[in-house]
Amino acid sequence: MMEAGTAMLVEQGLGVGAGGLTFKNVFDRVAATSGVRLTNASVIRRVWENQAEFQDDVLMAVAQAGDSGDEAGATADAMLALLGEIDRTTLSARLSALSDVCRVGGAASLRALVDSPNWSLWVGVWVLAVTGPPSERSRRVRRALLDGYETTTDLWVGLHGTMASYLGFRVRAGLTLRQFTVSVGALVEGCALREGAERGAAPILRPTGPGGALQEWTLFGVGLEALAMQYLEPDPDWTGPVPGA
Repeated sequence: MMEAGTAMLVEQGLGVGAGGLTFKNVFDRVAATSGVRLTNASVIRRVWENQAEFQDDVLMAVAQAGDSGDEAGATADAMLALLGEIDRTTLSARLSALSDVCRVGGAASLRALVDSPNWSLWVGVWVLAVTGPPSERSRRVRRALLDGYETTTDLWVGLHGTMASYLGFRVRAGLTLRQFTVSVGALVEGCALREGAERGAAPILRPTGPGGALQEWTLFGVGLEALAMQYLEPDPDWTGPVPGA
């Protein structure tokens, strides 16, 4: 039922809430997809006290799932494709590589969020939780959102830290990798919301390619590069490949 309820929210959207997730509608969905026949008697006071409690549990499951599982996978795939082309033998090359990571990874992250129905649903749950009147439901969903944020942030801290270390960079004194990750997350989510409202925005052309060739950048990629340059610096203790090795 939880899977069916989540799938229905992905397909139909939240609207003004989860009111469309009636037991009858979910029972029909479960029967159509699995052949299992459920009744009120089989779930009320056995699994959930009532329909509202079931709806709350579906919203909490969406909230706890976090907002960027699809984004992390798409970004990692883009980075793996790029790693074989990265030159790390000089500081200039590493700075150029960091710029490339922001351009390519930024585009992949933004596109994954914009195209993800799960992220759109997560945003809807977030809006319901933070704009609705205080209630036990909103408090439970907010707690679930915080749990989801922590899980997602921990994932991205690991990815950002691995990439920075691979390129020979460290976080500047007075700042933390977690702060960088939170800043990046806030920026990509904001850019994704704007992209959703202004589909088809023209790419930004910058002379960042070989010999100053123009390359396409997203708005998020440009902002990500600016954040990276402010938060990160070359690690003087880094030992990596050297020219001619």
